[in-house]
Amino acid sequence: MSVSRPAGTNRYGDPLPATEHTVDDCVLAPGGSSEITDRADQVTARMTVYAGLTADFEAVDRVTLPDGTRWQVAGAPQRYRSPFVPDSGVCVINLERVTG
Repeated sequence: MSVSRPAGTNRYGDPLPATEHTVDDCVLAPGGSSEITDRADQVTARMTVYAGLTADFEAVDRVTLPDGTRWQVAGAPQRYRSPFVPDSGVCVINLERVTG
């Protein structure tokens, strides 16, 4: 999957080009969706990504999945170290996508 990270702004406040990198060996788990129909048809879908402990994700990232859909990281990635195997564990990333 492709990860896009904002690079901040220059001294004039203009946005700098985002940096892009790829994260491999991830597992995707659909998290359901909800629909708001009050004055608009808006659908919010959720997805959970499970990656290696050192996977390069941050709360400001946008993610493009292999099917081409773009998602926003929701909250900070959660890193859980294994108490049994040194230097191993899992990084859990919550994604959200709003359409409509």
